[in-house]
Amino acid sequence: MAEKRKELYVFSVGQRFAHWLHTAAFVVLMITGAMLYIPWFSQSIARGDGGNMVRLVHRIGAIAFILVPILYVVLDLKGFLADMKRILTWSKEDLGWAKAAPAYYFMGDDKAMPPQDKFNTGQKLFYLVVAVCMILFIVTGLVMWFGRGVVPVWMFQWSVFLHDLSTIAYAAFFLVHFMLSVVHPLMKGALNGMIFGWMPEEYVKHHHAKYYQKLQSGKE
Repeated sequence: MAEKRKELYVFSVGQRFAHWLHTAAFVVLMITGAMLYIPWFSQSIARGDGGNMVRLVHRIGAIAFILVPILYVVLDLKGFLADMKRILTWSKEDLGWAKAAPAYYFMGDDKAMPPQDKFNTGQKLFYLVVAVCMILFIVTGLVMWFGRGVVPVWMFQWSVFLHDLSTIAYAAFFLVHFMLSVVHPLMKGALNGMIFGWMPEEYVKHHHAKYYQKLQSGKE
């Protein structure tokens, strides 16, 4: 069936599971975190038993968030290592993407867009931010969760600051990622790949030409 529709299997079950668990955990953390952080919510909703429930849900979301990279490695170690290699590999084509991106995403002009790998430059930047912020989230979150009254005051305060800073950076990139993956008319094939694993061959060929060539040559 997939061959008749000319589709390519791009994302494994492990990759998709990690992606959606990560998304769900982040949304839960953002909502509950906002309820604890924004004064209007913290003073009206997140107090007493309601506040305890919000904190409990936030911590459950944090546990799920911590499990994302662990489960990714367990379910698809090969895919995890390959994706990390892609995220950390940068070349002159990434500079070309940055120059061509405004015309491409705002006007649909792809003439100057260099061929992209499985992840284009914007996606690599997003996933790099995700990796860095996840580390900061986990470390600072654990300090805030278990370190109150145990670690030095300056360490606790810096943890709160870095936790909030990571949240702002992460939320900004997450919003852009959501808009491009779900809303932008040129990116409609991407969401299908992350839901079902399969992406239209023409979409891969056009948006990820470098990766498509590797698939055709058997290098992937």
